[in-house]
Amino acid sequence: MGIPLGPTRIFNRIVSGLRTLRFKLFLSYILISVIPLFVLWGIISITIENHLREQRLSELRSWTSQTAVFLSTTNFIQNPTARPMHAVHLGRDSASFSAGIFVADDMGVIIYDSQNPDDTGRLWANANIMAALDGSPGYSIDDGDGVLIQTAMPILDDDNNIIGAVMLAHNMTEAGGLIAGINSSTMWLIAAIAATVVLLVFIISSWLLNPLRNVLAAVKNISEGHLSQRIELKSKDEIAALSAAVNDMAQKLERTESARQEFVSNVSHELKTPLSSIKVLSESLLHKDDAETEIYREFLADIDSEVDRMTKIINELLTLVRLDEIELPLNITYFDLNNLLVDVVRRIRPLAELKAITIEFVANHQLSIDGDEMKLNLAISNIVENAVKYSYEGSKIQVLLDADAKNAFITVADSGIGIDEDDHDKIFARFYRADKGRDRETGGTGLGLAITHKTILMHKGSIKLSSKPEEGSIFTIRIPR
Repeated sequence: MGIPLGPTRIFNRIVSGLRTLRFKLFLSYILISVIPLFVLWGIISITIENHLREQRLSELRSWTSQTAVFLSTTNFIQNPTARPMHAVHLGRDSASFSAGIFVADDMGVIIYDSQNPDDTGRLWANANIMAALDGSPGYSIDDGDGVLIQTAMPILDDDNNIIGAVMLAHNMTEAGGLIAGINSSTMWLIAAIAATVVLLVFIISSWLLNPLRNVLAAVKNISEGHLSQRIELKSKDEIAALSAAVNDMAQKLERTESARQEFVSNVSHELKTPLSSIKVLSESLLHKDDAETEIYREFLADIDSEVDRMTKIINELLTLVRLDEIELPLNITYFDLNNLLVDVVRRIRPLAELKAITIEFVANHQLSIDGDEMKLNLAISNIVENAVKYSYEGSKIQVLLDADAKNAFITVADSGIGIDEDDHDKIFARFYRADKGRDRETGGTGLGLAITHKTILMHKGSIKLSSKPEEGSIFTIRIPR
């Protein structure tokens, strides 16, 4: 059996439900669709009621005018003996009009009352009757108990003298019933529309939110370490764009994780090799009790060489770590780029002469730029040293300095072993070597180009490679002036 929910947990679930996107969509649709219906209902109800009032008022005025003419032509006021006969006609008109008919003489005394025939002879100071006796048609609409409409007209003799007044009073009970019926039908219609809206909101929200749930589930899996997680793209809307962005993020994270693992493996391998050599050399010395001094010197020289190699690897790793620090400042100075390149070529030329390689420096401009001179010196030196290491004996290396209005361009071209096109995107990765067979011979750590690439990026520049196997390599460095 499940544990029953306490009031606090129930309240928390309700609050959580109110914060969901589904509830927000539901509330938005209600506000947009149902509330305007209530407003429209109110407007329609008022419009219909006003129309019915105006229509009934117009009819009553016309009937009152006809009744006044009838009373004038039949001498209803002046001939009391004929009143009973004409009263029958007025009674029929009262029933036909659904209105009470009141006739008053020129003093305002009621001489005919269709609703209370015995209630005659009284003075009724009705505002509409008084207005009619003054010569003006009178009317009023009372919204008290029901809607009471009164219209009054003067009764004229043959000389157009006012001899009395007639008033019709109508209670719009049928209009109230009609409006109530309309309101009842409208309420049912609004209820049906509201129920339909609620159903459609749940259907639409599910349709809209299911892709978002898939994105959320994928992001959750990725955050838990399942970097191979991908979202299936089924449309081309904004959610599909979000899914594509998540897939791209996951792919980059997967590549980063793969690079991290490869990096750790490479570091282990690079450090393990000199350590193994040191281990073998030291054990050999320990087991040779009668070894000659020259052998000791030779083995110790090899051990020293391996220690130097380990030191170089560690130093370059530390350099990369420092370059990876986002807040690492550049020591920006304004320096002569030509002098920097001359210095690089001068320092590396002795290494090139060991292989009978010629290094030529060509400058098309005399340039000074803002940058970290020490870091750029190291970065460019790595490129030129690699050109020497992987060039054939007796070949030529050219270092070219050029510029445009915004950038300085440094090109290092060699005619060495070249790099396969499949390796172009990987050449700046840490510990990556395109020529696996020559790494021990050349003594490289596979970190030089990674350091160069990071340094150039820190200067808002770029570095590009153009190379084919056995056709040499061309590295082009762009640095903003």
